[in-house]
Amino acid sequence: MRDGYLRALFWLTAAQAVVTLLAGLNLVVPAMAGRVGVGEFVRWREMFSLLFVTPVSAGLMVSAVWLLERGRRDSWGPMLAIGIAVGLVAVSMGVHEPINVMGRAACERLAQSVFFWDEVFSHAVFFAGYAGVSVALLWSQARNPLGGAMGRAPMIAFLGCGVVTGAGIYFSLVKAPQIRVDLWVIAGVLVMAEVMRWGTPFRRLPLAVALETGYALALAGLMLRGH
Repeated sequence: MRDGYLRALFWLTAAQAVVTLLAGLNLVVPAMAGRVGVGEFVRWREMFSLLFVTPVSAGLMVSAVWLLERGRRDSWGPMLAIGIAVGLVAVSMGVHEPINVMGRAACERLAQSVFFWDEVFSHAVFFAGYAGVSVALLWSQARNPLGGAMGRAPMIAFLGCGVVTGAGIYFSLVKAPQIRVDLWVIAGVLVMAEVMRWGTPFRRLPLAVALETGYALALAGLMLRGH
């Protein structure tokens, strides 16, 4: 990397890509569905998601916006946006993860309530949070492009982060029974990303390179698989 700023942004992006990949693998590795031992519906999968993936991702994404803004006096907008969006994701994960595994055993009396918390509330809040986080990151990047174009090596490095991110998103959704809405949300975020990027080349927007690559690869892979 040509300077400390770009290097720091790369390592934050790479760390988030790895966390996204681990989050996806968490949903497909059979061992993670094993019970922790304190209850029938307490599994390693939910514990890992709530205690590692969610807080680490939140810290990394807020740090990325903080780095991009670099002390700008008008940075309150992106910082507020990422804070609210991260909070929404955290709320949705806190509801969805435990309720999802309990839903299969819900009696008829509780079925409608479980369905609401699992399939309606948590999904709607998560989609809002996911879109909000993405828009906040892309907005901050669009406000703070590089002064000049990246070289080939940094470009490849951020593309690599995008590939890892795309794999993580793919694994997160590949076993889900119905992801049509998820695909529309990803596609919508990609459209918004291009609108915000309008007129600025990718070589000046390293974070956009990683995010758009990841989203596009995940979307293409899931659509080709027949979802």
